Amino acid sequence: MSSEDPTQQLNAGADTKPTLEAVIHRIDRLGALVNQRFDQLERSFNIRLDRIASEVKETHAELYTLRADFQELSGELKELIPQLR
Repeated sequence: MSSEDPTQQLNAGADTKPTLEAVIHRIDRLGALVNQRFDQLERSFNIRLDRIASEVKETHAELYTLRADFQELSGELKELIPQLR
């Protein structure tokens, strides 16, 4: 029996550096692609959220206009009802 580490024999003469560098390069490219896609999604979501916020503000303003119109109409009707009796 040999007291040497058997894994030493597996690595003898094998240069793994190019393979590791290639794997790391691919991982870096994948990470950059994922970040790019998330940035695109974030911009898209921000545009959509801005549009939704704009619609909500417009709807809110229209609601206040309708409320004011209703109060005005209600006041006019209250004036007319006693006159009709």
